[in-house]
Amino acid sequence: MPVPSPIPRVRACDARRVRDLLRVAVSARARTGGLLPREDELMVGYGVPRAAVRSALELLRAEGLLRPGPAAYRVVARPEYPGRTAVTGTATRLPRWLERTGVAAPDVLADWLGVPVGSPCLRTESVSSTAGGGAVLETHYLAAGAAAPLLALPAAGPFDRQLAEAGLHPVRARTRSGPVPADPDSARLLGVATGSTLLGAERTLTGDDGRVVAVTLLRADPRAPVPAARAHPESSARTASSESASAGVLSGR
Repeated sequence: MPVPSPIPRVRACDARRVRDLLRVAVSARARTGGLLPREDELMVGYGVPRAAVRSALELLRAEGLLRPGPAAYRVVARPEYPGRTAVTGTATRLPRWLERTGVAAPDVLADWLGVPVGSPCLRTESVSSTAGGGAVLETHYLAAGAAAPLLALPAAGPFDRQLAEAGLHPVRARTRSGPVPADPDSARLLGVATGSTLLGAERTLTGDDGRVVAVTLLRADPRAPVPAARAHPESSARTASSESASAGVLSGR
């Protein structure tokens, strides 16, 4: 089981990781009106200091999804996923890799990948360009079995190309997407203004045996109009699309 980091400072990537996975939990599982786990439970489950947990919760509160209470944060809305918007990537510029690190899967990530809670997973993060001249912050998670051949390769090319070079060939990509506000750190990485509207996407890549190969979280500035971000208490947040994983509809190609 992961333990809280003894380092008191907040690593921006830790706050983003907790924010992103809690957002997945809120959109897919948590009922409006329910409570998230307490701060100390999140610290242990995600292996981060309290400051990172509080930073992540504040980012979600700023989106209008949570309200702080005396015991824990209450879910007051779910993210809106009004439909899919494509972000076409380009391979003309190599991505800027930010991190490749191992993490122990908290419950929401374990459920998404189909592995036991606490299983070792690989997390990669990079900033890539889009065909429209924008940028996308990509965060990918792979279970240990899929991560092993990938780690034998240098972190040089686009993620999906690396999957192919590692002999990993997902056949289907399931995507949910919707507008999200740019937090200060993501805004800095993407070169946009804090609070501007980005396209957020959650992608699941599966193989021909139905097993999950990798899951991805994207924050993109596609340089194309994106609907204004809204949160709806009654939104089912389950609008999704599925298509061939070779279609190249998301960045990293």
